[in-house]
Amino acid sequence: MKNAILIGAGAEIGSNLLLQNNPQADGFIITSVITNPPPTDKHYPHLRPIDGIFAKLALAYPGVHSNIKILSDNELSIDERTINFYFGDFKVDKIEIPDVFDIAFLATSKNDISATSDITNKLKSFCSIILGVAEADNLPSIYSCLVDLTPSDIPTIKCRTLTEGVFCLGSCQTNGMHASLRVIIEAIRPLNLNAQSIISVATDIVHPDTPNGVLGTRSFEGRMQDARDNLRPSFSQIAQSQGKVMPWAPLINTVSLRAPVHAPGYQINRFIIEDHGALTLDHINSAINSIYNQSPHIVKRADTPLGSRAYSNDKRCATILTDSHHLIISRPEYLSKQNLSEIIMQSFVSNTVGYASLVINIARNISNNIPVAVFKGF
Repeated sequence: MKNAILIGAGAEIGSNLLLQNNPQADGFIITSVITNPPPTDKHYPHLRPIDGIFAKLALAYPGVHSNIKILSDNELSIDERTINFYFGDFKVDKIEIPDVFDIAFLATSKNDISATSDITNKLKSFCSIILGVAEADNLPSIYSCLVDLTPSDIPTIKCRTLTEGVFCLGSCQTNGMHASLRVIIEAIRPLNLNAQSIISVATDIVHPDTPNGVLGTRSFEGRMQDARDNLRPSFSQIAQSQGKVMPWAPLINTVSLRAPVHAPGYQINRFIIEDHGALTLDHINSAINSIYNQSPHIVKRADTPLGSRAYSNDKRCATILTDSHHLIISRPEYLSKQNLSEIIMQSFVSNTVGYASLVINIARNISNNIPVAVFKGF
């Protein structure tokens, strides 16, 4: 059993990693957490930072609170798993950790996910493998939706069995696009094509507000504007990964809009593919079914027009809408005369519960010494 530590439990991703960890199935157990102490309140003097952690967990996945028990000022259990909490600012405080770890999940801020950040350098002294839950140009990437593919599928892949190193796992929206990309790759494989047949990608995103969203405007950036009745133009890390995965196929993030809704959000991906008119909807639906049967945390198809709430608790990256209004193969003359097709895929993408399931899957592969697809950093 591998020993794991979580750095940063302030947001929903950290909470969901703690909630979803199943040591018997995963091959690792998160035994320790380093995080800033949640604020206390003078009106509730009996409540401590550990009660703030309880609140984060209880609200991250409604209904799970009965499985959580506070054991002490620095310990709680989830499904009888005891987790130790070390409260403080890991960047500046001297926090003594009396253990070593096989895996560290770095879930603090994007700036910390770097080969040379202060936090990363500290972690290297007692952690073998560090996994950052965002995108970082200077780090090699592991993307869960692509983790078991090979260079014959995407030539930029290097398959490795990992024992040490620092890696980034991409953003939730990056992984959402990769769920659709995985479907395309599986769908064109029977046509003797691979990812090099993909010419370009355009992605539109409606991003649910993260816990960083605010009521009342603090500044001009999307996360700092009042979330109420206010659709905010934003941006995504999604284009950063494209240079690692498919540098020959430019990706344009045409729309990125923040909306005051719970996860999942919504994503539209438009793939231009050189398929000589051979790809069919049957190929795509069969690919989705095949992936779901093997890896249900990646993708599933839905042919009923349900809204996002129906998928809010699914431990899955993406749910692709496959009815005739939302899954489309388009071959206008200007494309068909070049042997090109446009594949339009629309999906609900989870940036909390579903994203955490992807992170768990990568750590499970690493813990069980299963080779993973790694993409070189810049």
